Amino acid sequence: MSWSEEVAFIFLQILHDPEIIRYLLSISKPIHNNFTFEEARLFHESLRMTREKRWAQTKELSKQRKFHEMNNRVPITCSLPFNNIEWRSSCELLKSIRYFIPGFIRKKYPVRESGGSLICEDIDLEMPLKVKCVNLIFDDDSEGDDFRGYLSRADIREHLDDFEIYEDWDNSIEGEETPPHESPYLLIEIWCDGVCRSGYSKRIFNFKDNTELYIHELKN
Repeated sequence: MSWSEEVAFIFLQILHDPEIIRYLLSISKPIHNNFTFEEARLFHESLRMTREKRWAQTKELSKQRKFHEMNNRVPITCSLPFNNIEWRSSCELLKSIRYFIPGFIRKKYPVRESGGSLICEDIDLEMPLKVKCVNLIFDDDSEGDDFRGYLSRADIREHLDDFEIYEDWDNSIEGEETPPHESPYLLIEIWCDGVCRSGYSKRIFNFKDNTELYIHELKN
């Protein structure tokens, strides 16, 4: 239940008048939003560090000869200690976020039957399976190799770059939009419980489903 629904429900038990409740919500909702935004801003600012505090901590670590806790590659706003492994993991995470752009990772989805055959469209893959796909793109084990097939990470990244170029082009020209089937994207083949589901099932998968994913094709 959203904040507005919860407040409206509370008011309804007291006022019994929907019009008065709508009026009160129109006043209280902006006040609540402003309070929430300010609270979130203060919280995120509290996570940051000033340059002076960072250098003071660095100096203190140096005096204590805790050089293993110092890393000059870490941004000045990060708190110490922040070791090299954590920093590399952070960089990999930022790289992987790009792959979640809507429309880049898709699956075949049955739309209708025509002349005894099933007509499918390539639609955006559900988020739980996108998480699996992105994990497999960066996986160095055999499961990642099976997922990528003959493709390298560089091939997939180059395709993502092309997709983003199309997106930037569409955003720069008002009223222009590339048809979904004409932009580059990654088409995923889905197997669940040992059966190929790609193009044959309208099921919405979750992360815990027994699925096997493979790159079917880099679509252009």
